[in-house]
This record gives sequence, structure tokens and C-alpha cells, in this order.
Amino acid sequence: MVRIFFYNKLTNIDLINKINNNFEIDNGYIIIKNYDSENNILEFSENKSLNNKILNGKIVNFDMKIYDIINKINEIEECKIENKIKYTLETIWANKISGGMNKVYIIY
Repeated sequence: MVRIFFYNKLTNIDLINKINNNFEIDNGYIIIKNYDSENNILEFSENKSLNNKILNGKIVNFDMKIYDIINKINEIEECKIENKIKYTLETIWANKISGGMNKVYIIY
């Protein structure tokens, strides 16, 4: 089981279905330093006290390998970011709105 935190366009269920029709989903959020939604730039700080903004999204569980999830995302036209050739994949802690935390992957 792979957990991934989606934000922005990938909170859309129709787009998530393009990755795989079989998934579990929860509303969630992460704590970040900054998010520029116009340019889709996400920032985390090593200094945790600077991470003081909430970014809402979805925590999605897939029964797939992370490599396969990334390949499927790359095929989704609506998710492609103009002039962006390099992405970062990290593991972070995400909070569920219903309570609890999960270690998840995030792609930005």
C-alpha cells in the first residue's frame, strides 16, 4: 500500500481515477512554509518553525508501486506543468481531517 498526498488539481476524483480506479481517500492537510499556486511552487523549511501554513489536499492509498503511480500521473495531461522538467519526491507527515497522521509521499 502506497500513501500519497495530493493537492491542487490531483484532488479531483476524476483525475485520481486515471491513476487507478481502486483507492482509499481521506481529506487531509500538510504544514508547509509556502505554496505559490500560480506557479505550483511548494516550499518546506528545515527550520520547522517556518513551516506555518496549511495546504489542504487528499491522502490517497493505492495498492500500486510508487513508480507505477508516477508513470500514471505523467500520462495525465491536466497534471503536466509547463516548463517543468524536474520534480521532487519526498516522504512527509500528513494530517487526516478525521484525526491521525500518516507518512505519505508528495510530488512537487
